[in-house]
Amino acid sequence: MEIKPLIDEAAMVVENELKALVIADLHLGIEAELRQKGINIGSQTDKLLEKAIKCVKAAEPDVIVLLGDVKHAVPKISFLDRKEVPFFLTELAEYAPVYVAKGNHDGRLNKLLPEATEPERKPKHQIYIKSAKGFLLDHVGYTHGHSWPSQDLFSAKYILVGHNHPRIRLVSPGTNYTSIKSVWIRAKCDYEAVKKQYPEISSWSDPRVIIMPAFNEICGGVTFNSANKTLLGPIASKLLRMEDMEVYLLDGTYIGKVCDLEE
Repeated sequence: MEIKPLIDEAAMVVENELKALVIADLHLGIEAELRQKGINIGSQTDKLLEKAIKCVKAAEPDVIVLLGDVKHAVPKISFLDRKEVPFFLTELAEYAPVYVAKGNHDGRLNKLLPEATEPERKPKHQIYIKSAKGFLLDHVGYTHGHSWPSQDLFSAKYILVGHNHPRIRLVSPGTNYTSIKSVWIRAKCDYEAVKKQYPEISSWSDPRVIIMPAFNEICGGVTFNSANKTLLGPIASKLLRMEDMEVYLLDGTYIGKVCDLEE
């Protein structure tokens, strides 16, 4: 099994019997919420789709996996959702079957599938909406990360999650200049914590967990090297060994362990 990021993109390629392209946290329609806060920007859906298709063409995957929060508005379905979510999914499904692990923003996502909104325009490939508990595909676990995962995921060598939109703050030595960078987080599970939550777990592969950066760059996120950070979801906050968390920039640069980077 080979697992590697696309350089300078918030996208992962997982290759085993199948090749999967994985992206997380699209948050389509977040612009509407930002406008309510006085931040006026146009729709980013076309830009995100262009970037996603660029990744698809680079990876040439057999399947595409979306790790939740495809849409942004909760709990409602916004006007933008009804137009842009089925458009995005239909265009992406032109290239490969699409699997979606439902996120906390994805309530009623089934009602936004192309067959529900535009039955006359059938996607070339199937779109599968999977449980918020996650799913196994080709011996890899996929889940958004906001809820307790299915214990079956711990039989995989890797578990990929989203939800936290991990970032770090970099400070230039001797200056007040700081920058925020999206990052990959690699971590290991705490077996005792997993066993406590799943006392009847029977299949354990000591999986490596990868927390994926948000594909949508305007989402914000958790700054992992902040001393007062609050990790989101039970996987990140309760099941991972904090002392083993490693940080990688999107260009592949290894930055170090989170515990050594705290402000």
